[in-house]
Amino acid sequence: MTTQLGKHEPLPQGKHFDITGFAEFEAIESALHHAIADSEGIVRDMCLHILNAGGKRIRPLLVLYSGNLFSDGNKAELLQTAVAAELIHMASLVHDDIIDGSPYRRNKPSVNKVWGNHFAVLCGDYLFAKAFGLLSDPGAAAGMSYMVEAIQGMCYGEILQASDKYVTSISLEAYYNKIAKKTALFIARCCKAGAVVAGADGAQTDLAGQYGMNLGYAFQITDDVLDFCGDAAAMGKPAGEDLMQGILTLPVILLLRHDAYGPWIRQMIQNRAFSDENIHRVKLILEETGSIKKSYEIAEYHMERAKAALRLLPQSRYTDMLSGLADMLQTRVN
Repeated sequence: MTTQLGKHEPLPQGKHFDITGFAEFEAIESALHHAIADSEGIVRDMCLHILNAGGKRIRPLLVLYSGNLFSDGNKAELLQTAVAAELIHMASLVHDDIIDGSPYRRNKPSVNKVWGNHFAVLCGDYLFAKAFGLLSDPGAAAGMSYMVEAIQGMCYGEILQASDKYVTSISLEAYYNKIAKKTALFIARCCKAGAVVAGADGAQTDLAGQYGMNLGYAFQITDDVLDFCGDAAAMGKPAGEDLMQGILTLPVILLLRHDAYGPWIRQMIQNRAFSDENIHRVKLILEETGSIKKSYEIAEYHMERAKAALRLLPQSRYTDMLSGLADMLQTRVN
């Protein structure tokens, strides 16, 4: 499939289109490129740089799959809502890289590394504006409030994360509050936006949201586990990177409660003693104490809750696809 601007058909307006199987992904890619087709110069270069970096497009797929549970699979407004969700996600990643000073995103130079923070901030803002341009269409407007909630949650979550850095007294409740706002809420709102745009009733929309919220919890907790036991090359960051930045994730929070090793890791964090030797020791201790295993079990619990919500929704190939996304998360660690 071409990735040249100007080579894609416009977003369908007021008519049906067929997206089945892998066509959903292709429809999203084509519509994403069309959404930025009117950009020029440096703005165009930055947008293409982000799009061509790739991605799993999980959030727009969630919008489409959740919506298609309640429609014939041919509702044009769903694609607009899905593309808006991905543009919001892309914008948030650009801003995250600025905040974190990250030189790479998906093993490629980040926008802020190539063009600097000033242009990167404006690029993120541009993508947000494009997203809300799509959501302002009358057919997609029903999903706008959910996307607004998602952005508010992400901003709040980032603030919570920044304020909790290196705080070894962080509670599980505070951790859940942070990941709910930073990650899970957006995923849940993608599911709810897709459902409501497709005409689902309130109870059905809430069930779609329950699926998404638990999927989001599982997604973030799995990332927490992979930060220590995942492949560094595939993750695009070294093992223990979150810990070195003062971000205390679920495995570390569980370890802080351990009678024998809790005091040691607490002192290490407070002293910022993040040597390669200490990070390697943390990884071994997390395995030894069962903190990794326990974290993964908690992620599995949320995956099962997500699937339980799905079983109460209309059953179709799209229910199977949503269930498959949960299974995909499980195989990331196994």
